[in-house]
Amino acid sequence: MSMHQLPSEMLRSVFQNVNSQDIPKLRSVCQMFNSVIKENYCYLPRVAYLVKIYSVNGEIMIANMKSGDINGSTQNLFDFDFNHWREIGIVELEFEIINECDSIKVAKAFTLILREMIRTRQSQLRKMVFTNVRLSADVATEVKQLFDIALYQCENVTVENSNLPISFHSDSLKSAKFDHFRWISSTGSKTLPSDIILRKLQNDMKNAVNKRSFLAEMDSVSVEAACDFVEEWLRLPVASFFNLSFHNCDETWKTRFLEECERRHLTHNYMEFQSRTHTNSHVKISFSQDASTCCIWPVFDVPARTTGQSVCYARYFRDF
Repeated sequence: MSMHQLPSEMLRSVFQNVNSQDIPKLRSVCQMFNSVIKENYCYLPRVAYLVKIYSVNGEIMIANMKSGDINGSTQNLFDFDFNHWREIGIVELEFEIINECDSIKVAKAFTLILREMIRTRQSQLRKMVFTNVRLSADVATEVKQLFDIALYQCENVTVENSNLPISFHSDSLKSAKFDHFRWISSTGSKTLPSDIILRKLQNDMKNAVNKRSFLAEMDSVSVEAACDFVEEWLRLPVASFFNLSFHNCDETWKTRFLEECERRHLTHNYMEFQSRTHTNSHVKISFSQDASTCCIWPVFDVPARTTGQSVCYARYFRDF
């Protein structure tokens, strides 16, 4: 039996196992292949794309480019043919410098983007970024739904210098997939639940949900939550690499942190806390008085000489 005699459902199953780069090539094989792919693009592997939404002189623009490419197509958002999204998989969605546009236009833009994300079945999203974005409560519903998508799909969620009409719920945070989270100089309709986010990362680390490295950078976190995280890492037999940065940690915060460590019997040597399961593993904590920042990361000592020689240790940690 020829492939051309197979039912379209079976052909779709075959095409689902094809590399995303080869799907467009298959369309040129014959009219039947083209028809099946065109009708089922949303269910097939799609070429990874980065999409950026930004404003220029009050107009909202959209830039589409293949992941890894520098150049791409750029045009007015409301003139863009969103049928193109059926053929691509958006892996990164960025919003930049949307703060001086007409509120009605912004509302229409977010409504359009959300609708097309759903219509074209975008399920490959791995990163969502908001930078210098100021949004009113008029788009609260749309932005919340976009964030729900991000929390469900994304490994990286970044919000910087932005004002977003959103709030985070503990249930959605517990099931979120992100392992890189940044919320810097930004506000929402409610205060960011920094402690819950840190405990989510702590729980993922404890249950080996996150088998790679992770990072978090937030405007603030409580002393208790920071101590809980350090204490958990110190007793785990296998723990992830990480890099944590907390802002607004002044001298008062530092004093309270050290007092809490003493209360919990978390001893340290020059702000290095030794693992309770690995002799040469430590958690390093550094305070920057100028920036009022607390940084926490793991440090490991590894032998730098062979057995039989005087032991010399080299230090290393995972950077991001």
